[in-house]
Amino acid sequence: MKTITTQELKSRLDQGPVALFDVRGDVDYERGHIAGAKTAPLGSLVFRVAGVMKPDSPVIVYCGGGGCTLAEQAASRLEDLGLRNVYCYTDGLQGWRSAGLAVIESPFAKKQTQGPVVDCRPLIIDRERAYGGAFMHSTENVESAGG
Repeated sequence: MKTITTQELKSRLDQGPVALFDVRGDVDYERGHIAGAKTAPLGSLVFRVAGVMKPDSPVIVYCGGGGCTLAEQAASRLEDLGLRNVYCYTDGLQGWRSAGLAVIESPFAKKQTQGPVVDCRPLIIDRERAYGGAFMHSTENVESAGG
């Protein structure tokens, strides 16, 4: 597995767009990520990355760092799928921050996922139109479906 250092990654990003993927979950990505990175959680990596990249395209993956192994797993999966130019940024977001480099928060970060639930309202749905008509002609057991 090829690895890349913080300085090498910064240099590549300074030169222009890079295929850089954050393989943590979408919520973690929204809370903070390296500028220019796209979200590609490990579970959807094949669909978000492998299916759209050319075999020789350089791809860089990272996770949280500090003992997180998601990036290593992602790099291994991508290599198994035939990508030949995959780099793992093992220092991850923690290493990026430690180097004093900027981390971007998504403008629509899911703030409700941080801390305790303070308000909970019932979900009301239109049973005639919900989920593409999944409830049409059948109103049995709709309470468990949020209705």
